[in-house]
Amino acid sequence: MAADRDIHALLENLRNKVACAADVTGVRPLTAGHSNETYVLEGLNAILRLPPSTPPVLQGHGVITQGQVYRELGSLRDALPTPRILHIEDDPSLLGDPFFIMEKVAGVAVTDYVLPAWFTEATPEQRESVSRQWVAAIGSIATLQPLAAFGRPVTPEEDALKWRDWAANAESPALVALYDRLLSRPAPRSGPASPVHGDPKIANLMWSEFRLSSVLDWELGHNGEPLTDLGYVLYFFRPEIYFGVPLPSLSGVIDREAAVEAWEIASGRSAEGREWYEAAAVGKIAAIVARGYQMILAGESHDPKMARWKEMLDSNIDLMDTVLG
Repeated sequence: MAADRDIHALLENLRNKVACAADVTGVRPLTAGHSNETYVLEGLNAILRLPPSTPPVLQGHGVITQGQVYRELGSLRDALPTPRILHIEDDPSLLGDPFFIMEKVAGVAVTDYVLPAWFTEATPEQRESVSRQWVAAIGSIATLQPLAAFGRPVTPEEDALKWRDWAANAESPALVALYDRLLSRPAPRSGPASPVHGDPKIANLMWSEFRLSSVLDWELGHNGEPLTDLGYVLYFFRPEIYFGVPLPSLSGVIDREAAVEAWEIASGRSAEGREWYEAAAVGKIAAIVARGYQMILAGESHDPKMARWKEMLDSNIDLMDTVLG
């Protein structure tokens, strides 16, 4: 967790060893998340990202690749809004780990577990606008050329096999069996490979005055089939999900059919065959949950949010079975 780091040492090392951080006045932990540590650099209006100092639930791209993804996206004329990279450092001797520093983008998030007041107290028209912008933003990723930072494209089958392995390592045979059913069916394709965000939930976007200000947290991204992201987005439009927030229950939020239409318009692609990717998305989330619950049982984590993940795992296994039909 972020609290395990020596904040005073971080501050001193930043000031003395990183040129762009010479004027930092304080270091404040923002979140430890499930994969990286995030700190606000006061006096610089910037964000520091470091690898986790304890075993993470997720092991996505390292911070160097993450920083390179942000930098590459920032160089594209028509790319999504992302934070400007101030520094990428692969020398662990400076802070004890590789790291990157990016600008702190103005805005607020629609958080996962408890909906924020700015969203629940908004008008239905404002919630409709935010939900449409979210889906359209994710759809627009499909118009980009593959990113060099992500490397060679990953096929949908390769991606599914990765999460099947996660399920196996987390000792969830029921989930493994569902993945075998999924992989027995060919994955539809919408066109050439593009960047895939990998975790395009609404909580990974920032909003300022109900307008999209940034798309964050690309550590699970890759080059591949963009229907992967649509399937993941549609997960959050299912009223029966046992994870995150029940977005469809709020007036103004677009429904599943409107979400599919918004994605198709923004991507310029057909969403035909999305059911395969919806099932894959449920399986991916279930595999992550299975690993988190395994960590709780093994005493590797004491995160109170993960203590109830056994129920979430069972619910998602049932949902994947339903989606597969």
